[in-house]
Amino acid sequence: MATDTLTPFYLGSAQVRGKLVRLGDQLDHILKNHSYPQIVNHYLSELIAIGIALSINTKNDGLFTLQISNGKILKMMVVDITSEGEIRGCAKWDNEALEKLLEETNNSPSLTQLFENGFLVFTADLASQTERYQAIVELSGSTLTDCMHHFFRQSDQLATGLVVATKSDPSALGYSAAALILQKLPSSSEQTEAENEQDDDDWITDLSLLGTVTKKELLDDNLSAEALLYRLFHEREAHILPAKNIVAKCYCSRPRIEQVLMNFSEEDIKDMILDNQISVTCEFCNETYLFNDSQINEILADKKS
Repeated sequence: MATDTLTPFYLGSAQVRGKLVRLGDQLDHILKNHSYPQIVNHYLSELIAIGIALSINTKNDGLFTLQISNGKILKMMVVDITSEGEIRGCAKWDNEALEKLLEETNNSPSLTQLFENGFLVFTADLASQTERYQAIVELSGSTLTDCMHHFFRQSDQLATGLVVATKSDPSALGYSAAALILQKLPSSSEQTEAENEQDDDDWITDLSLLGTVTKKELLDDNLSAEALLYRLFHEREAHILPAKNIVAKCYCSRPRIEQVLMNFSEEDIKDMILDNQISVTCEFCNETYLFNDSQINEILADKKS
């Protein structure tokens, strides 16, 4: 199986399009940069796979963000995806509350218990548009897939079907995840009523076929994307397009961090100094940037200039 790829495809006359996301080494790299609990790895793996399936479109260049915010115990999870296939992700949680919940639920907390009061935010910052697109909906459902279907209904997205599978295993085999998404394009205004009815019937068939895919198939190392899509949709004339590679990459840098520090007041910058230096760690990749006394003075001088 070619892991860390997004394989786009369309069915029949292209009225339905889809994407198959499969992640292995690059997802493993993101998760092992942190020491997240297993349950956090599970949900972050799902969110990354879903974010990629939603975001990457060859027609749109830009940055896409899928985020869960304001959760009760799992307070925040965020995934950034560029149109070039570069991804990064991180999470924040209440460690004491999470440990207590895991003990009370025998390590099987529900999504509601983890993300109570949370909401889902999808943002697209496209190069072709002057304003960002953003959709915000409350989390609703027993699984993250259920929440996404609620998101599609509430945010006026295209009719969508989605399945997700993950393996959050910290063993030598590493982490893996997959997502398979179908979206029905709007009918043409020139179509007849009979053609619209046929499109609706075909869509029901497509969703039924999507529902037959198993977690084992989605994560099977010995089953290629082409073979899986043919197995599922050969009766619907699946046309498979070239795959896109997915790469774990953070875009933090010393100049970026310096610019962030420049946005703070002089008093706040001085409050950050500990042992004659400022230490800033990127929440996405855990890279730490150190600024010594002379470098701090340069930043303060630049603020005054």
